[in-house]
Amino acid sequence: MLTESEIQPKQLDIRKYLTTVLRRKWIIIAFLVISGTYSTYKELTKIPYYTASTQVIITQNTPKGLTFQAFSFEGNNSSSFTTNERILRSRSLAQKVLSTMDYKDSPEFNPVKKANIFSIKELTRGNSSPTVRKPEPGKESQEPETPVKYDVDDALINNYLSKLTVQMTGNSDIISISFTGTHPETLAKMCNMHAKKFLETHLELRFAASQDAVKWLQDQLVDKKLKVEEAEEALILYKEKQNIVGLGETAGIIEQKLEGLKSNLTETKIEKVKLKALSDQIKQYSKDPTLTKLIPEIVKDGSINNLKAKYADLQANKTMLSEKYGEKHPNIANIDLQLKEIENRIKLETLSLITKVETDYNVLLASEESYEKAYNEQSLVVFDLNRKITVYRRLQREADSERAFYDILLKRMKESNIAGDLQTSNVSILDPAMEPRTPIGASRNSQIMKGVMIGLALGIGLAFFLDYLDNTVKSTEDVENYLGVTLLGLVERAKQSKENKDANLELLTSEAPKSVFSETIRNIRTGIMLSTTDTPHKSLLITSTKQGEGKSFIAANLAIAFAQTGKKTLLVDTDFRKPRQHKIFGIDLKPGLSNHFIGEIDYESIIKHVNIPHLNIITCGLIPPNPSELLGSHSMEKFCDNVRNRFDIIIFDTPPTMTVTDAVVLSRNVDGVVFVIKSGQTPKELTRRALLQYKNSKSDLLGIILNLVDVSKGGYYSYYYSHYYKYGYGYGAEPPKEKRKREKREKKEINV
Repeated sequence: MLTESEIQPKQLDIRKYLTTVLRRKWIIIAFLVISGTYSTYKELTKIPYYTASTQVIITQNTPKGLTFQAFSFEGNNSSSFTTNERILRSRSLAQKVLSTMDYKDSPEFNPVKKANIFSIKELTRGNSSPTVRKPEPGKESQEPETPVKYDVDDALINNYLSKLTVQMTGNSDIISISFTGTHPETLAKMCNMHAKKFLETHLELRFAASQDAVKWLQDQLVDKKLKVEEAEEALILYKEKQNIVGLGETAGIIEQKLEGLKSNLTETKIEKVKLKALSDQIKQYSKDPTLTKLIPEIVKDGSINNLKAKYADLQANKTMLSEKYGEKHPNIANIDLQLKEIENRIKLETLSLITKVETDYNVLLASEESYEKAYNEQSLVVFDLNRKITVYRRLQREADSERAFYDILLKRMKESNIAGDLQTSNVSILDPAMEPRTPIGASRNSQIMKGVMIGLALGIGLAFFLDYLDNTVKSTEDVENYLGVTLLGLVERAKQSKENKDANLELLTSEAPKSVFSETIRNIRTGIMLSTTDTPHKSLLITSTKQGEGKSFIAANLAIAFAQTGKKTLLVDTDFRKPRQHKIFGIDLKPGLSNHFIGEIDYESIIKHVNIPHLNIITCGLIPPNPSELLGSHSMEKFCDNVRNRFDIIIFDTPPTMTVTDAVVLSRNVDGVVFVIKSGQTPKELTRRALLQYKNSKSDLLGIILNLVDVSKGGYYSYYYSHYYKYGYGYGAEPPKEKRKREKREKKEINV
């Protein structure tokens, strides 16, 4: 099952961070004061800077007819701004402004007069700046043989340009020109003069561009005029050479004739195919005369059909006479003669028709050959004419194109009022610069506050960093979480107050029993007594990690606290290295425990009584040469058994664990071990290794007392002790602060 601590969610311990801040408050305050003082000094001694601004607008009004590269600095917004920005930042424009203004007496941009403000680097920057050539009148396109320097010093120009800022206002045609410096009046003059000189420079550039444009137009007109004349001359020569007159009508007649020949040739070929088929059929049927009469042309022939009709009538008449009068009737013989004659005539007509078909077929063959020859000859004429027409039309188009381009250039040259249009600039000043009244940047108070906040942040950061580097045991979390041992209590550094000014600080539990310190010792005593419910601990070993942690002091006051409960208490000083209990209680060092061990005196005689009820003390006596062997001897074990039978509680004051092994050796003969650690002084790892020795020796480690806690550092310690002021004094005592407040109120009431 999960424990209650595992079920509860982890929360941010604000008090832990507040403890760190309060413990390192002087570091934070130091950073706060230094940063605040520096920020205040910097702001009070800082030279105020101002910014003067003006705005110019550049309209896109390129002259009519001149839409080529001559005005490339008036392109779209992006390219136009880049071009105009470079013009505004140019050294030539800066020189024009400085040459116009009386800069020698102005401390704003004169590096000589402002040497205390501008750096030496700024003053000497002109030594490495490039020289700029000044064009001569009428020789703009030619480079001078030798460079010409500006009339104004290069360092001054650099200083001037360093104050200039050029920005585009949004996605518009408006450009903002700003100057930043320390003299508002001079800045406004500089700003307005810079805009004015920019307008003049822009006008000069436009005028120069217009001159180039006019020259370009003139050159183009001359060139195009020559090309027009050449194209028209080529067209005329071709017409004369090819004898082209009425080319359109001639082409029409020739094409109509070609179409007629093509139509006749087609019809002839069709008739030829028909006659060829009829001729082939006649040749095939001529082998069988009975089939001849089946030929369609013969069937449709009128003469043959009439003869066939007469033949049929005669045949019918013959049949009738034969049936009526018999075969020998004289008319039947006459009818047979007529029938024979008609049959002969049909044969003649059929033969004539076949001959005519063959004749017509031969005629068509001749006509087809004639038409085809004429058609081929006419096609060659048409092809030749088409070539001439193609060449003629190409020459005509070239002449027309050159003429059209020439007319356009001539029209633009006539329509463009260059002199009037280019004398006006498309740059105008939208908003002149005014003398600035308010310095730039954040206000003085906000800058000071910013410096204070930076100092506070640095101080807090350093405080947490130092706390991170601090690996000493100094809090409840260090004891319980890192060391894994119960914290018995926090003990404040003992100090005198008005209530215990005559008390012995080392015996404060006895001489000031109602103090916070005494209450803390009693709480530790209670914690030790409640650490086990089965068999009470009668013998306790008090030790520490290293020297100087106050273990002897804690042992003495803890013994007093046990004695105050009425228990027969024995305090044994077993620190044979550096004994202190005899000094704390003001008693003799000898005879003591070592004297008993060497057989000089029994243990009853070394027990010393002090003026604290129920408390007895055994000092260490003569310091032996072998303390560890003495504490681990059978005599020591026997001594522990004897005093255990006589006293209710025995407290052994032992040497530090990491210094010698005396305490570990003695821990086998006691019921429990109490560890004393000096707050903020003892390293965690050193303490952990010391505790590990008792774990390995199977000793019962009751807990740790965090000693010499500095409550003045605040945080958790302050809260801990304020808790005892509220509750510890509730048993009949009054806290000092509350007592003073009550006395003041009573004094006021008496005065009233």
